[in-house]
Amino acid sequence: MSEATATKPKAAQRIQSAAKDLFYRQGIRATGVEEVCRVAEATKMSLYRAYPSKDALIAAILRDDAAEWDVWFTEVTADAPTPAGKLRALMVAASHEMEDPEFRGCPMLLAQAEFPDPEHPTHRLVAAFKTHVCDKLVDLAREAGAAEPRRLGELLCMLFDGAWSSLPYLGGKRAGEVLRDGSDIFLRAFLPAG
Repeated sequence: MSEATATKPKAAQRIQSAAKDLFYRQGIRATGVEEVCRVAEATKMSLYRAYPSKDALIAAILRDDAAEWDVWFTEVTADAPTPAGKLRALMVAASHEMEDPEFRGCPMLLAQAEFPDPEHPTHRLVAAFKTHVCDKLVDLAREAGAAEPRRLGELLCMLFDGAWSSLPYLGGKRAGEVLRDGSDIFLRAFLPAG
């Protein structure tokens, strides 16, 4: 076996990586499995051996996105010494993500927009993830001493998602500024002074 063959990712990994990129840049419905296979240098047989359907491929990608978000959350809040500081650090980090010209928004929300039926597996997977994110913000708000932690967590979650949704018309820099300003207003209003 040549070194190039030994280091080449397996077909399933190449397929998932190619699909993740294409789905994010072009949209899920706009991207066919043939294009995914071409970009991944894999056959349709390889795709369907690894993922019994396009929905299964989508679900695998979204589960990875969710896991990556949890890692990102831990990393961007790690140095903050308090729960309130973690909330602020999260909003600042998200605002910086928006300034990347390749950033199109939350891949979860982009996927959910393509599958509006609440019974569709993709829609349900995204809803479960978004509930998880909101619960993490509510928990931090509670730990920070917010009088209404559920309300603060939900407001920050909506602000977070709204900032991503505003990218096409505000642009990344301005959307990030609004996210930081809005989150500061909410944090000052709901958290104890100091």
